[in-house]
Amino acid sequence: MNFPILKGSIKLNAKELGLLIYGVVLSSIIGVISFIFLRVEGIGSELLWNLVSPDHQFRVLYILGITLIGGVLLGFSRAKWGNLPHTVHDSVTELKQTKTLDYSSVFRSLLIALIVLIFGAGVGPEAGLLSAVIYLSVWQADKLRYYYFNYSELKGLSVQKRVAQLLNPKKYLLTYDENRAVKERQKSKKKFFYLLFIINGLVTFFLLMKMTGQPSFVSKMGESNWIWSDLWVGLPLILFGLLFGKCYSLFTNFLKKRLDFWQEFPIRKALIGSVAIFLIGIFLPNLLFSGQLSLSLAPFVGSQASFLVLTMIALIKLLFLQICLNTGWIGGDIFPIVFSAIIQGFAVSQLFTQTDRLLIVAIVSTSIAIAIINSPFPVGVFMTLFFPLNLSPIILAVATILFFAKKGSSQFIQKKTVNQKIE
Repeated sequence: MNFPILKGSIKLNAKELGLLIYGVVLSSIIGVISFIFLRVEGIGSELLWNLVSPDHQFRVLYILGITLIGGVLLGFSRAKWGNLPHTVHDSVTELKQTKTLDYSSVFRSLLIALIVLIFGAGVGPEAGLLSAVIYLSVWQADKLRYYYFNYSELKGLSVQKRVAQLLNPKKYLLTYDENRAVKERQKSKKKFFYLLFIINGLVTFFLLMKMTGQPSFVSKMGESNWIWSDLWVGLPLILFGLLFGKCYSLFTNFLKKRLDFWQEFPIRKALIGSVAIFLIGIFLPNLLFSGQLSLSLAPFVGSQASFLVLTMIALIKLLFLQICLNTGWIGGDIFPIVFSAIIQGFAVSQLFTQTDRLLIVAIVSTSIAIAIINSPFPVGVFMTLFFPLNLSPIILAVATILFFAKKGSSQFIQKKTVNQKIE
């Protein structure tokens, strides 16, 4: 059986074809788990926060009650199971160092991530979900490795026993060992398999989301009719975005130091976050959660509210994010940062009434997001999803400028360090 690729073709024998089918099944399971996680999070959030209408006389007490319960549940879970949920950064770092991960805690991590998200923390679901996918992918690799190196034994079993072994989640695993690593000539097949498994998992996930009518992860900000003469504002806006991001980074470090206490008391620590969630839930409920769904309101709010009001919304959202992250309410920061960056973009657009509004929003929000997240091209590509197609070249140009600015800054710092050592 041949699978064409860039050079030549990949020929699969019976063992490898079975491995391919097995991997597709396992990657589909990971896609299903990811879908279930987001559905439970969505249903749980709706049930918990839509029970009491805004004008209900017990609204304040209700919100106080659920935020305190959430804080106690989160603190108790972290006290019992450790510093969970997993983060993408920690997962990738550990995987690079050890070539494997202990995925026995992955569902505990997902459970704690659900507590964080359902009870209103100002973080996104991407961190808990992506880290879980990384752990489950290592589990998948260990299952495939067992199949590959025990193929002769498995082939001798009945179909029923073979399926029972292969689908047993806790047994029949083989961890990575560099002495068992595939030979050079097999690497092309391995890369092909991994790519296919990733695509299959993503297709499974998005098909389930589509079939159940789930809302899109992104909201379009409107239409743009920018002209070349509008681009004179580009460089000043990029510099503003960089300054905004730099100030945010300094504030983040400051707040992290100030909240570096009660590490041995996770319940107390989580309750600090509960207070922040309570205040946001009372006064600015649209800033609860990641801000992902509230982004659909950004064009309307951005055209009605003043520069100061929009700036305060952006800053409060970022402050809320950092309080959550530093009190154990751990989650993703990408969507909250993008939310704040876009809101701040609309704020700045209020100062340039003669220039295409979305052009300003795109440049400012992209600059801020890149300055904070520090990944020019991935962030740039992600930001294009929120804006009309004719702004994509502008967004990617901003990402390119900031990429070279970052590269030049790094080289300057390295050169300066070397010169200091020589002196």
